[in-house]
Amino acid sequence: MTPEQLYNEYKKGFSGCLWEQHVYDDLIATSKYAYFADGATRIKNSGKGKLSTPYKSTLKFDKNAYIERQTTGDCVSHATRNGCDVTRAVEIDVKGDKESWVARGATEAIYGARGHSGQGMSCSRAATFVSQSGGVLVRKNYPGVGDFSKYNSKIGTNWGGRGVPDKVLEKADDHQIKTVSLIRTVEEARDALANGYGLSVCSGYGFSNKRSSKGFARKSGSWGHAMAWTACDDTGDEPAFLVQNSWGKWNSGGHPDWGPIPDGSFLIHADVAAGMLRQNGAYAFSDFNGFPPQKLPDYGFESYL
Repeated sequence: MTPEQLYNEYKKGFSGCLWEQHVYDDLIATSKYAYFADGATRIKNSGKGKLSTPYKSTLKFDKNAYIERQTTGDCVSHATRNGCDVTRAVEIDVKGDKESWVARGATEAIYGARGHSGQGMSCSRAATFVSQSGGVLVRKNYPGVGDFSKYNSKIGTNWGGRGVPDKVLEKADDHQIKTVSLIRTVEEARDALANGYGLSVCSGYGFSNKRSSKGFARKSGSWGHAMAWTACDDTGDEPAFLVQNSWGKWNSGGHPDWGPIPDGSFLIHADVAAGMLRQNGAYAFSDFNGFPPQKLPDYGFESYL
């Protein structure tokens, strides 16, 4: 589907993110830090008054990180991948180990673990996969396992009914996300991004395809959709969040003073963010046990390369 077709399908009521109460309950029950506040006591309020743009670490390693466009109802896998990519890119960037970045994450195994043959997935199931039952594969060829070097939605679509093959699970298990926690407040989301922890957010909020002169999109309609949150600007009167969609170049408009922002992204105000978080579909990803403090690189206002 083209970006315009995706936009219209979601506007008409297509649901790419689902709610599975039992999966949510199991994840909360089995996670060491089920709630972000439990694993992030050391970074509480660390993002207050700051501009945090950790997505720039992802772009440092892959300038085309956000051009990949979903072609089926696998938005949850794209949002989860994009959130995890922010986390691992920042960790590599902070350590200065550029060679550790192989490629951006792959979506196919995540979507293949959705537990049914139809369209759509729950964010809690995707979070469970990357942290417990599977892990994160990257966009490369794994000889004897599968070629994920290029996005192919048919792979994950076909696995949904029968599950991800064991050989793929074994390879994904080599890199599991160590901590996945539910984000419940704007302040928690702000602090997570200020320390380089990416977010995947499922909600029923839809948005205009036109941004204001400062990069904000107006809430418009209702989508069953998942998108990543990749930056936070708390230098003004309220936190504003950068939302990264997975439809390619589907929108247009202005940019914030600290932009330009990537194609397909837009800013949202704090009240909109709070409403999305209240739907219990937002997860932060950490490659550590918990969410320790991380000092982000000095991204500046220009492209960070």
